[in-house]
Amino acid sequence: MLPEIRQTTAVADLHWLLTSPSLLAPAWLPADALAGDAALGEAWWRALDRTALLPALAALPDVGRDYRLGRYAEDLMRQALLHLPGHDLLASQLAVREAGRSLGEYDFLLRPPAGRVWHIELAVKFYLALPDAQGLFLVGPGLHDALSLKLARLLHHQLRLPHTPAGLAALDGLGPVQAMPWLRGRMFYRELSSPAPAMLAGDHLRGWWRCWGEAWPQTRPDSLWCCLPKRLWLAPQQADGEAPDLDGVQAQLARHFAASARPVMVAEYAPLAAGGQELARGMVLPAGWPDADSLCQLRRKVAETPGAAALGF
Repeated sequence: MLPEIRQTTAVADLHWLLTSPSLLAPAWLPADALAGDAALGEAWWRALDRTALLPALAALPDVGRDYRLGRYAEDLMRQALLHLPGHDLLASQLAVREAGRSLGEYDFLLRPPAGRVWHIELAVKFYLALPDAQGLFLVGPGLHDALSLKLARLLHHQLRLPHTPAGLAALDGLGPVQAMPWLRGRMFYRELSSPAPAMLAGDHLRGWWRCWGEAWPQTRPDSLWCCLPKRLWLAPQQADGEAPDLDGVQAQLARHFAASARPVMVAEYAPLAAGGQELARGMVLPAGWPDADSLCQLRRKVAETPGAAALGF
């Protein structure tokens, strides 16, 4: 098991979820959609009723095998919307069904102080930019998912639910609603300065990726490091007295990859004497990643998914 630094708080994770940059560039939003951007999230953060919010956040379970990171992010957002003065959370994870078959769900339906009800679709994603002949293929570390698949589903299915008969029926008279994608996460590139697809926001969060055995980029030669379990993937971390140097963290990863092929996110920190703040994040993949057969299957899935191949990554 990989060592961990001190646990981040749900408060810090909620602040990150609200105020970190969006993944999607505003120009790529549907014409009738509102931007769930960092400016709006900052306004919400300042307005939150912390007296009731903090105990609710403290009661959330720890992220683990039975409580996934995506569910944790949903619960963080739900608590924020429940404790946002002047707003009324009408529903969360509201199922849309037709003839007994699930067509999806509305993540959140929020009534603002004025105007139409907001249909908020939340996603927190971490993808790796894999260079190929077509440019970049943004994929999940396990090669089960791709950014093009996620955005195709968001733009062509989830945000269109209110325009379907079943989606309107589920709204039960609340419509018409205003779409608001809320996309957060981080893209990992071979180099931090690598160009990104035009669909991504210019200020989206970045990291680097390497296969085990390759040299890592290092912001400063005396930096400290830590392996981050999934529950620490959201908010920036702070180094503590147990954070090792580069040789130390790579010794930990040598033991990890001798027994497992699971990718590991790492964080780099300034030395404690310099403040210990987070400097960069990386994703370390097993040697030989990506598996050719798994990558081929993922490409086929993208090609067969309506709207995904046209996104170009």
